[in-house]
Amino acid sequence: MAAPRRRNQPAGTHDVSAPPEVEVDNAEDVWLTVPEIMAQLKIHRRTWQSWRTRNRTPKMLRLPNGEFRIHRDDYQAWLGGLEVSA
Repeated sequence: MAAPRRRNQPAGTHDVSAPPEVEVDNAEDVWLTVPEIMAQLKIHRRTWQSWRTRNRTPKMLRLPNGEFRIHRDDYQAWLGGLEVSA
């Protein structure tokens, strides 16, 4: 069954509006997911969870859906803080 058309809407068009395109021009606005960071570091989820319980992860932002995001600058600073001189 076809969806009803809205008034003043031409036939053949959809009532679904696409989200606006967002361009990321600079690295300041880049957010990484936990799986992306785990892939870069080549670690398992359990290792990440262990680090997180010990407060050894970079600063994270918790989204309303429960997922975490890490700002790229915070990630780079965290990696820099892990460096040791040999």
